[in-house]
Amino acid sequence: MSNLNFKILAKEDKSRTGEITINNKTIKTPGFMPVATRGAIKSTPHTFLDNTDVLLANTYHLYLRPGVDVINELGGIHKFMSWDKVILTDSGGFQAWSLPTKIDNEGVVFKNIYDGSSFKMTPEISIKSQNKIGSDIAMIFDCLIDIKDSKEKQINSINLTRDWGSITKSFHKNKDQALFGIVQGGLHKDLRELSTKYMVDQEYDGYALGGLAIGETNIERKNIVKFTSELLPDEKPKYVMGLGDMHGLVDLIEEGIDLFDCVWPARLARHGKLIVGNTYINIKNKQYENDPEPISNVCTCFTCQNYSKAFLRHLIHNENTTAWLYLTIHNLIQTEIILDEARKSILESTFSTFRKQFEYE
Repeated sequence: MSNLNFKILAKEDKSRTGEITINNKTIKTPGFMPVATRGAIKSTPHTFLDNTDVLLANTYHLYLRPGVDVINELGGIHKFMSWDKVILTDSGGFQAWSLPTKIDNEGVVFKNIYDGSSFKMTPEISIKSQNKIGSDIAMIFDCLIDIKDSKEKQINSINLTRDWGSITKSFHKNKDQALFGIVQGGLHKDLRELSTKYMVDQEYDGYALGGLAIGETNIERKNIVKFTSELLPDEKPKYVMGLGDMHGLVDLIEEGIDLFDCVWPARLARHGKLIVGNTYINIKNKQYENDPEPISNVCTCFTCQNYSKAFLRHLIHNENTTAWLYLTIHNLIQTEIILDEARKSILESTFSTFRKQFEYE
């Protein structure tokens, strides 16, 4: 029996707010997972993430460095990272798309990004690694390919994901760790439907929609998520992988999505772009050179409570690594504030009004 419990607190049409409880820890939904790929968010200590419920770490990178046995011997990923809230581990499937690889029926041959050697990641190795890492939620090893790849390749992708999911389940032995399936199929509704059937038949604790936010338009994404979400069981968490821009989040919350992850808010910050409500500013612009005001007068983040736009502009031009800390904190907290407001609007049955602030132009 799964140790994950999902409770829906309120709904407005398909949008919903709830709580995922696992290992006596709670994720408020809809929720966003900042990406701590190697166990940390670039430039940002965990101590600044008081309101964050869950972080995402990556099996591929942790497998290579420091190694899953090291993490296990040191007490598991929570102790290793000094993070006592929820941790979800990606399986390494994304790297099969983003890095040079060779895919066969057994798994993926990777080139080690650190020393150039080759190694093979299989569904068995991936889930055994996640078991040792000790995350609260693990993902099956999936076959992710380009969104525009041929239908023949998409068919192979959903079949491999089905087969690898079955193998993953047979080797998943950590009773304190939930397991999520992943739906693939590109922009083909018939393949999304078939992949959904495969995943639901295999019975997972939650379901992710993979193969999105990798080049499709927001309209294409919306249509596929709308279609696929309606096929997934409502009593299980629904997760769109790799999406983190504020318009995209609100767009898919409308379709009943509960979880998101992305490096986007942190990466945006490192380029000097800051989220302010439903828009952005570029702190590098000269207009902020003498600006004594914070990024936002209503933001509660550490950066806005302590620093002016003028100082932050000075940092991004002269002390990049220090600037990344302050700017990343702001963007992550702003993303959380938007989701706080989304949850509140669903509870108050005003999401349809709230959602209009974040419509694509």
